[in-house]
Amino acid sequence: MQKLYKDDVPVEYATALLQLLEQQGIARELALQGTGIQPAQLQDQSRLTTHQDAMLLTNAVRLTRDAGIGCQIGLHSALTWHGLLGYGLMSCATLREALQLWTGFLDLRTTTFSMQLSERDGYAELRVHDLAPRAPMRFCAVDRLLTMTTRLCEQLAQRPLPELEIWHKESEPLHYARYRKRMAATRFETGLCQIRLRSVDLDTPLANANAIMYRHITTQCGRERARLRRSDDLVVRIMDLLQRHEGEYPGIEQAAGTLCMSSRTLKRKLQRLGLNYRGLVDDARKDAVLREVLNPMLRFDEIALRMGYSDPANLTRAFRRWTGESPSQYRARLLATGR
Repeated sequence: MQKLYKDDVPVEYATALLQLLEQQGIARELALQGTGIQPAQLQDQSRLTTHQDAMLLTNAVRLTRDAGIGCQIGLHSALTWHGLLGYGLMSCATLREALQLWTGFLDLRTTTFSMQLSERDGYAELRVHDLAPRAPMRFCAVDRLLTMTTRLCEQLAQRPLPELEIWHKESEPLHYARYRKRMAATRFETGLCQIRLRSVDLDTPLANANAIMYRHITTQCGRERARLRRSDDLVVRIMDLLQRHEGEYPGIEQAAGTLCMSSRTLKRKLQRLGLNYRGLVDDARKDAVLREVLNPMLRFDEIALRMGYSDPANLTRAFRRWTGESPSQYRARLLATGR
């Protein structure tokens, strides 16, 4: 719960939402009621807390009667909304470099999500981790981030990207039908929160590439991170550690040693966040298994062995518990060409 009252969301996103609401005839004063956001906050470079952002999204949904307001924000987003980072994205040489910059400095735009870029089997995946899942209106915040990220991909590439997809963990919400034709193709009930595109599209050259500007902005982003003290996020560091040891996850003693602290300290810090190390390992293993199953070149017994299951039947039981499907059913559904 500490994250709810930590300065997190840049004021640019709130200002953009208020402008969208005003275009729909909703007064700014009405949208701000009960949020704790002071008008002066919107005039400078301050940041909103996660709670203030959630309350503003709550008002927006109530006043517009549109639970898809997060999608609407993302669809209207511009690269300049992302401050210095947005100009850095425009100066990158390729889409790959831009997405590495976006994921690498996402903590300058929000500390309650992290995103990792990886490539496998001809596809790039932008894997999203929610670091404040108990925050109110979280589905709106997830919609906003995913839609905003797919939009910046196509804005930078200056063309539609074939097979660009959003994958949601949960079932399809009612509000999605309203946005289906305007958004990247979207899959639901995948058990994964990610954006997926072809690896070959990462090599797309960007029209405004500027190596000198890129180096300058990355330096400035590093200084901004140090000023905001963004580099010490414990959960992000643990997730990075677990990803490096995929399939053979370290115990808490080894993890704590790698993180330069005692296991007691690590447990205490996680408890303050309402988390525990075993749960993070279980989440990492689940995500890894779901991704391995999507590789049609791997047999399920191979996956079981790679992911530490002594018997393929144990993998199947765990998989059904996570998804309600067998590994073969899941693979067939998500690798189907139809959308």
